Amino acid sequence: MNTEARPIVSTTAELRRSKCDRASFAAQPRLPIRVVLDRVTQAYNIGAMFRLCDAMLAERLVVTGVEVDLTKRNLGQAACGTQHWTPWSQAPSAVEAVLQAKAEGYQIAVVELASNSIAPEAFAPKFPLCLVLGGEFDGVSQAVVDLADAAIEIPMRGMANSLNISTAAAIVLYQMSRRAEPAGA
Repeated sequence: MNTEARPIVSTTAELRRSKCDRASFAAQPRLPIRVVLDRVTQAYNIGAMFRLCDAMLAERLVVTGVEVDLTKRNLGQAACGTQHWTPWSQAPSAVEAVLQAKAEGYQIAVVELASNSIAPEAFAPKFPLCLVLGGEFDGVSQAVVDLADAAIEIPMRGMANSLNISTAAAIVLYQMSRRAEPAGA
Protein backbone atom coordinates (compact mmCIF):
# COMPACT_ATOMS: atom_id res chain seq x y z
CA MET A 1 0.00 0.00 0.00
CA ASN A 2 1.27 3.47 -0.92
CA THR A 3 1.59 5.59 2.23
CA GLU A 4 2.75 8.79 0.49
CA ALA A 5 0.45 11.78 0.77
CA ARG A 6 -1.51 12.37 -2.39
CA PRO A 7 -1.49 15.84 -3.90
CA ILE A 8 -4.64 17.84 -3.28
CA VAL A 9 -6.01 19.98 -6.07
CA SER A 10 -6.51 23.63 -5.12
CA THR A 11 -10.04 24.96 -5.23
CA THR A 12 -10.94 28.13 -7.11
CA ALA A 13 -11.45 29.91 -3.79
CA GLU A 14 -7.94 28.95 -2.67
CA LEU A 15 -6.44 30.10 -5.95
CA ARG A 16 -8.32 33.41 -5.74
CA ARG A 17 -7.00 34.10 -2.20
CA SER A 18 -3.43 34.03 -3.52
CA LYS A 19 -4.22 36.83 -6.00
CA CYS A 20 -4.33 40.55 -5.38
CA ASP A 21 -7.60 42.45 -5.77
CA ARG A 22 -8.56 43.72 -9.21
CA ALA A 23 -7.74 47.35 -8.44
CA SER A 24 -4.22 46.41 -7.36
CA PHE A 25 -3.85 44.08 -10.33
CA ALA A 26 -4.43 46.94 -12.77
CA ALA A 27 -1.45 48.77 -11.24
CA GLN A 28 0.91 45.76 -11.39
CA PRO A 29 3.94 46.08 -13.66
CA ARG A 30 3.60 44.13 -16.88
CA LEU A 31 6.24 42.48 -19.01
CA PRO A 32 7.64 44.54 -21.91
CA ILE A 33 6.03 42.25 -24.48
CA ARG A 34 3.38 43.40 -26.94
CA VAL A 35 1.47 40.70 -28.81
CA VAL A 36 0.10 41.55 -32.27
CA LEU A 37 -2.40 39.30 -34.03
CA ASP A 38 -2.10 39.44 -37.81
CA ARG A 39 -5.43 38.52 -39.47
CA VAL A 40 -6.62 36.29 -36.62
CA THR A 41 -10.38 36.27 -37.15
CA GLN A 42 -11.89 33.47 -35.09
CA ALA A 43 -13.44 34.72 -31.85
CA TYR A 44 -12.33 31.65 -29.91
CA ASN A 45 -8.68 32.20 -30.88
CA ILE A 46 -8.86 35.89 -29.99
CA GLY A 47 -10.38 34.99 -26.62
CA ALA A 48 -7.64 32.43 -25.99
CA MET A 49 -5.05 35.11 -26.72
CA PHE A 50 -6.64 37.43 -24.15
CA ARG A 51 -6.33 34.65 -21.59
CA LEU A 52 -2.71 33.91 -22.51
CA CYS A 53 -1.69 37.59 -22.44
CA ASP A 54 -3.26 37.84 -19.00
CA ALA A 55 -1.46 34.72 -17.76
CA MET A 56 1.93 35.99 -18.95
CA LEU A 57 1.29 39.65 -17.97
CA ALA A 58 2.00 40.84 -21.51
CA GLU A 59 1.87 44.61 -21.68
CA ARG A 60 -0.73 44.67 -24.47
CA LEU A 61 -2.63 42.59 -27.01
CA VAL A 62 -3.19 44.26 -30.39
CA VAL A 63 -5.83 42.71 -32.64
CA THR A 64 -5.60 43.72 -36.30
CA GLY A 65 -7.72 43.38 -39.38
CA VAL A 66 -10.95 42.45 -37.60
CA GLU A 67 -13.48 44.27 -35.43
CA VAL A 68 -13.42 42.74 -31.95
CA ASP A 69 -16.76 42.10 -30.30
CA LEU A 70 -16.19 41.31 -26.62
CA THR A 71 -19.76 40.02 -26.33
CA LYS A 72 -19.17 37.13 -28.76
CA ARG A 73 -19.89 33.91 -26.92
CA ASN A 74 -16.81 32.01 -28.17
CA LEU A 75 -14.51 34.89 -27.32
CA GLY A 76 -15.93 35.16 -23.80
CA GLN A 77 -15.75 31.42 -23.20
CA ALA A 78 -12.10 31.23 -24.25
CA ALA A 79 -11.08 34.44 -22.46
CA CYS A 80 -12.74 33.45 -19.16
CA GLY A 81 -13.19 37.11 -18.21
CA THR A 82 -9.62 38.19 -19.01
CA GLN A 83 -10.87 40.39 -21.85
CA HIS A 84 -11.97 42.82 -19.13
CA TRP A 85 -8.53 43.36 -17.58
CA THR A 86 -5.99 42.55 -20.30
CA PRO A 87 -4.77 45.79 -21.88
CA TRP A 88 -5.66 45.63 -25.56
CA SER A 89 -6.32 47.69 -28.65
CA GLN A 90 -7.23 47.30 -32.30
CA ALA A 91 -5.34 48.42 -35.38
CA PRO A 92 -6.45 48.42 -39.01
CA SER A 93 -3.51 46.21 -40.04
CA ALA A 94 -0.60 44.32 -38.55
CA VAL A 95 1.77 46.36 -40.73
CA GLU A 96 0.54 49.55 -39.03
CA ALA A 97 0.81 47.98 -35.57
CA VAL A 98 4.33 46.72 -36.26
CA LEU A 99 5.49 50.03 -37.72
CA GLN A 100 4.19 51.79 -34.60
CA ALA A 101 5.99 49.30 -32.34
CA LYS A 102 9.21 49.74 -34.34
CA ALA A 103 8.92 53.53 -33.98
CA GLU A 104 8.56 53.01 -30.21
CA GLY A 105 11.79 50.98 -30.08
CA TYR A 106 10.40 47.44 -30.00
CA GLN A 107 12.27 44.49 -31.44
CA ILE A 108 9.90 42.72 -33.85
CA ALA A 109 9.71 38.91 -33.87
CA VAL A 110 7.23 36.91 -35.90
CA VAL A 111 6.20 33.36 -35.08
CA GLU A 112 6.31 31.87 -38.54
CA LEU A 113 7.93 29.15 -40.63
CA ALA A 114 10.39 31.09 -42.78
CA SER A 115 13.73 30.45 -44.46
CA ASN A 116 15.54 32.18 -41.58
CA SER A 117 13.41 30.97 -38.64
CA ILE A 118 15.06 29.88 -35.41
CA ALA A 119 13.77 27.85 -32.47
CA PRO A 120 12.36 29.81 -29.50
CA GLU A 121 15.23 28.78 -27.24
CA ALA A 122 17.78 30.06 -29.78
CA PHE A 123 16.15 33.49 -30.03
CA ALA A 124 17.80 36.23 -27.95
CA PRO A 125 15.05 38.80 -27.37
CA LYS A 126 15.72 42.46 -26.81
CA PHE A 127 13.07 44.20 -24.78
CA PRO A 128 10.67 45.76 -25.38
CA LEU A 129 9.58 42.98 -27.71
CA CYS A 130 6.70 42.90 -30.18
CA LEU A 131 5.66 39.32 -30.91
CA VAL A 132 3.50 38.83 -34.02
CA LEU A 133 1.35 35.75 -34.56
CA GLY A 134 -0.56 34.99 -37.72
CA GLY A 135 -4.03 33.99 -38.75
CA GLU A 136 -5.54 30.56 -38.73
CA PHE A 137 -5.10 29.91 -42.44
CA ASP A 138 -2.34 32.12 -43.83
CA GLY A 139 -0.03 32.79 -40.87
CA VAL A 140 1.87 36.05 -40.60
CA SER A 141 1.66 38.14 -43.77
CA GLN A 142 4.80 38.49 -45.89
CA ALA A 143 4.67 42.28 -45.43
CA VAL A 144 5.01 41.83 -41.66
CA VAL A 145 7.69 39.13 -42.01
CA ASP A 146 9.65 41.63 -44.13
CA LEU A 147 9.51 44.16 -41.25
CA ALA A 148 10.60 41.65 -38.60
CA ASP A 149 13.97 41.54 -36.88
CA ALA A 150 13.61 37.79 -36.31
CA ALA A 151 11.41 34.82 -37.14
CA ILE A 152 10.71 32.16 -34.52
CA GLU A 153 9.70 28.66 -35.55
CA ILE A 154 8.38 25.84 -33.41
CA PRO A 155 9.83 22.63 -34.85
CA MET A 156 7.06 20.47 -36.29
CA ARG A 157 8.20 16.86 -36.03
CA GLY A 158 4.89 15.26 -36.99
CA MET A 159 2.80 15.40 -40.14
CA ALA A 160 1.13 18.73 -39.34
CA ASN A 161 2.79 21.95 -40.46
CA SER A 162 1.34 24.21 -37.79
CA LEU A 163 -0.17 24.53 -34.33
CA ASN A 164 -3.24 26.41 -33.18
CA ILE A 165 -2.31 30.04 -32.55
CA SER A 166 -2.91 29.84 -28.80
CA THR A 167 -0.69 26.76 -28.50
CA ALA A 168 2.10 28.31 -30.54
CA ALA A 169 1.76 31.59 -28.65
CA ALA A 170 1.88 29.81 -25.29
CA ILE A 171 5.15 28.06 -26.18
CA VAL A 172 6.86 31.22 -27.44
CA LEU A 173 5.36 33.71 -24.99
CA TYR A 174 6.31 31.57 -22.02
CA GLN A 175 9.91 31.37 -23.27
CA MET A 176 10.03 35.14 -23.75
CA SER A 177 8.34 35.92 -20.43
CA ARG A 178 11.02 33.93 -18.58
CA ARG A 179 13.66 36.23 -20.06
CA ALA A 180 11.84 39.52 -19.51
CA GLU A 181 12.07 41.65 -16.42
CA PRO A 182 8.82 43.12 -15.13
CA ALA A 183 8.43 46.75 -16.16
CA GLY A 184 9.87 48.99 -13.48
CA ALA A 185 11.86 46.19 -11.83
